[in-house]
Amino acid sequence: PARPLTGAGYQIHPLLSTEDRSRNADAPDEYFYSSPFIVQHNDGVFRDKLRELYERVFSSTNGGPVFLDLGSSWVSHLPTSKRPKEVWLHGMNSEELERNPDGTGYRIVRSFNDPHDSINAALLSSAADKQKAAGTSSRIQVSLSEFLLGEIPDDSVDVIGACACFQYWRFPERVVGESLRLLKPNTGQMVISFSDRMFESKAVGAWKSNNCSERIQYVSRMLEQGATLDDGCKFVVEETIMEGATMAALTMPFTKALGKRMMGGDPFVAVVARKIST
Repeated sequence: PARPLTGAGYQIHPLLSTEDRSRNADAPDEYFYSSPFIVQHNDGVFRDKLRELYERVFSSTNGGPVFLDLGSSWVSHLPTSKRPKEVWLHGMNSEELERNPDGTGYRIVRSFNDPHDSINAALLSSAADKQKAAGTSSRIQVSLSEFLLGEIPDDSVDVIGACACFQYWRFPERVVGESLRLLKPNTGQMVISFSDRMFESKAVGAWKSNNCSERIQYVSRMLEQGATLDDGCKFVVEETIMEGATMAALTMPFTKALGKRMMGGDPFVAVVARKIST
């Protein structure tokens, strides 16, 4: 059974500089996402590969999993042969989430990027670039009243998916901590998937300056080092995937890879991590 919200929290470890967290668009996310985007954000080959990955991850759980789709929209790209018993949705537009036929419970519309939120403001002022140079890292405690998705109980989710949204999170360490809180220990898994597409004005500097291979390293580092639960639970990356495109599209920056898409299609890139207790 899921733990109630007891107040036990997590510690986030600032890993990014101010420049890493910066975006071209300063307007609040709520403005950008005020109208629904009823479009596909990746091509059909990408979506098929994501369904195959979800099917494999779901099959490793006991029974039908509880699935939380972070950064969701009007579709969750779920497999047809191995279905979750529950699908909970988080996104940025209520109409998109209401249109999603897979949702069975929570439909939470909320930005993770509010710079005025007290924890996010602490991350902004953490001067992580100086800490990295000194070889040290501060820690920021997150407790009950500061949970991003406080509606959802601790240890209640089997699998968390985050498709084509990691690049937009200015404070990914906090999302990692929240995901650790929600997943079941030792069996809970998180699946981060992306291609080379993005809304460039909304993507953070740390994402835009890297190619797909480097983004795998960025996501993996964030999962394994960005946060730990107060009880010691943490993420361990178990699998990384990069396939489905020409080598040029995989190794060149986003602005140059656009011209290669006709040769190779959307890359399918994913990182799979498991929550483990220590």
